[in-house]
Amino acid sequence: MRNDIIFDTIAYDYTIKGDVNMKIVSIEPTPSPHSMKINVNEELPDGETLNVKKGDDLTDAPSYIKELFTIEGIINIYRVVDFITIARQPRARWEDILPAVRDIIGTTENEDDLQIDIPLTDNDEADDAFGEVKVFIQMFRNIPMQVKLENEDGEHRFGLPERFSHAIMTASTEVPTFIMERKWVEQSHVRYGEPDDIGNEVVEEIAASYDEERVNHLVELAIQDKQESESETKYTSISLDTLDDPDWRVRYAALDRLDPNVEHLEALDKALDDSRSSIRRLAAAYLGMIEDKRVLPYIYKALKDKSANVRRTAGDCASDLGYTEATEEMIKTLKDDNRIVRWRAAMFLFEVGDESSVPALEEALKEEPEFEVRMQINMALERIKGGEEAKGSIWAQMTEATKKD
Repeated sequence: MRNDIIFDTIAYDYTIKGDVNMKIVSIEPTPSPHSMKINVNEELPDGETLNVKKGDDLTDAPSYIKELFTIEGIINIYRVVDFITIARQPRARWEDILPAVRDIIGTTENEDDLQIDIPLTDNDEADDAFGEVKVFIQMFRNIPMQVKLENEDGEHRFGLPERFSHAIMTASTEVPTFIMERKWVEQSHVRYGEPDDIGNEVVEEIAASYDEERVNHLVELAIQDKQESESETKYTSISLDTLDDPDWRVRYAALDRLDPNVEHLEALDKALDDSRSSIRRLAAAYLGMIEDKRVLPYIYKALKDKSANVRRTAGDCASDLGYTEATEEMIKTLKDDNRIVRWRAAMFLFEVGDESSVPALEEALKEEPEFEVRMQINMALERIKGGEEAKGSIWAQMTEATKKD
C-alpha cells in the first residue's frame, strides 16, 4: 500500500495558485523547536488542508511541496489557510533548512533592506538533537500492554514485565473484539533524551504504578467488561507519609494516580525533593495542570532542579500557564546549561514578555551558541520592540545570516 498524501477534504485541487505566486510573509515559532510556521500571502480555499510526510507519494502534489521535500531534514509539511508548518528531523539544522525554504518559495521582503547583526558561531553540539520523544502506551481495557516511543529515528518499542502479558492473555481470552479494542494512548508530556533511557524509565514507572494487585483487579474488571471507578483511577488526596516510603515504587504509584489541585501543593513540594528524578519530573508536570498562580514558587523550584528533564518539564509548565508573574524567573532560565530549557525560556518571553525583558534578551543573544535559541530570542525581541510587523524581519535576518556566515 502506498503512503498517500492526507487531505481533510475528499476532493482536492492540486493546481494551487501558491505553487507559482505564493510568497513568504513571515515566520513564527511553534510549541516545538522542531517545527516552524511559515506565513504566506495566499490562502487555500475554505476547508482544504494538505498534510504530507516524507515518503508519501508526491506524484500529484503541488510542485512547491515536491521541491521542499528535496531539502535535507524536512519530514513533514502541513498546509492550511495562509500558512505552512514545516517539521524537521531534530538533528537537522534550521540554519540549513530555512534559507533553502526561502529560495524555493520566495519572500515578499526587499532583499536590499536586509541587515544582519547576529553572527553564527560554530558549536560542537550543533549536531546533537534536542532529544524530543513522544511516549505512547498501548492499552486494552485499561491494562498496559507495551510502550512505544517516537522520535526522529522512528519508533522504538518496549515490552513490559511478564505479569502484564499474562494479564492480557487472561483478560482477552473471551473477548472477540480484542484486536479492535487495543489502543495507543499518547502521554500528555513530551520527554527528552535517549530512547533507550526513556523507554526503560517508562517501563519502570508503569510497573511501579500497576503493581500485581492492581493488574489482577483490572483483569477481573476486563473480563466483566467493567471500568475502574473514578476513585480507583485517581486519588483525590495523598499522604505525606506515603511520600516518605523507602520504596520509590510506592511513592511513584501514589503520585501517579493523584488528580492534582491546589490543595496538593505541599505534597508536590515534598515530591520535588525526592531522590528519584522521575518523581520530581511528575510533580513538576502536575504543577502545570493546576491553573492557579500559587503554583509559581514550586515551578521556580523545579526550574532549579539538578535534572535537565525536570527543568525542561518545569519550563514547559511555565509556558503553558503563561503567567506574566513568571517573567523574572524565566529570564534567569535564559542562562540554563540545557538548550531546550533556554529555548523554552525564550519562547515564554516571546509570548508574554514585556520591555523589562529586553536587556536580558539582548545579553543572552550575545552569548547564545544555538541557532534555534538565538532565533527564538530574536523573535521575542522583535515582538516586544516592534509588534507583529517585525516577524518578517526575523525571517530575513536569520536566513540571511547563514548566507553571510
